Amino acid sequence: MYCTNCGRKLPEDGSPCICGAQNGNFNTQPPQYFQALPQYYAQPPVRPVTPVHGMLKRFASSKLFFICALLFTVQMVVSAVSSVIEVFTVLQNQAYLLERTPIGTNFNVEFNVNIVPVQNILVLIGLWLLYASAKKTDTPFMSTAGVTLFKVTEILQIVGCGIFCGMLLLIGLLVLLASSGAPNVTNYTGLPDNIAILIVGFAFVVGLVLSVLLLLYSIKMLGVWTSLQRAIQVGVLPKKLPGYALALQGFSIFCDVAAMIVFFVLNAWILIPGSLCSIAARVYVIRCMAAYNREVAGMEAGSF
Repeated sequence: MYCTNCGRKLPEDGSPCICGAQNGNFNTQPPQYFQALPQYYAQPPVRPVTPVHGMLKRFASSKLFFICALLFTVQMVVSAVSSVIEVFTVLQNQAYLLERTPIGTNFNVEFNVNIVPVQNILVLIGLWLLYASAKKTDTPFMSTAGVTLFKVTEILQIVGCGIFCGMLLLIGLLVLLASSGAPNVTNYTGLPDNIAILIVGFAFVVGLVLSVLLLLYSIKMLGVWTSLQRAIQVGVLPKKLPGYALALQGFSIFCDVAAMIVFFVLNAWILIPGSLCSIAARVYVIRCMAAYNREVAGMEAGSF
């Protein structure tokens, strides 16, 4: 070891350096050439804090955002439990029928399992990551992990819509070739061939248009999440959520209400709580999205 005062090598017996004995002071400051590097070399660069950081933290830690994430969690849990109960009910009914089916009878066991999409799980994790990051008081910044999961869900949606559109085009081409090669082919609808082909063609066009619109929506939302991620990182103003994103949530509420009515008519009581939770979650999602757009608009008006 070496003396921090004069730079001499310290004695191996542990005695103090001779410079301290000469000066009578063992706590003198080291010479200039032994001092530490200036502070601006030792400290990492500091990111500037902008009003956007405060707005995002305030919004993501708000009661509205918390209720939105909580309802989304409850909806997924209830739907998962309902699906499991439905599967066990179907299996029990099938086992009951199998016990009373004569030997040699061709009996097919069929049931549907409602699996919670992976995308919804990623969105749920992303919501709670954003909320937990916004609740931290030891830093003015938030983590971008939650928004990254949102981007992953949109990428999965884009890939899925692209594959689905390609399959629709391929099926449509095959149907067109088959109908042109055999115009008098018999169908099982009881309708004339031209009417049946017209109905199938209309359904094909509607499905293709909806798939393309969903694909464009996912591409647009991917840009929105990218701008939000950049806003969290550097504090620039993010993009507002598009109006058709709120409209899509409203359409989803309509579909949930219709599904709940069908469940009521079919006496599928176990599935009704899932629809109710989904409706409540989507209502708060709309409120949360609208509040976010108001915050961004307020920052734009104030020219932060």
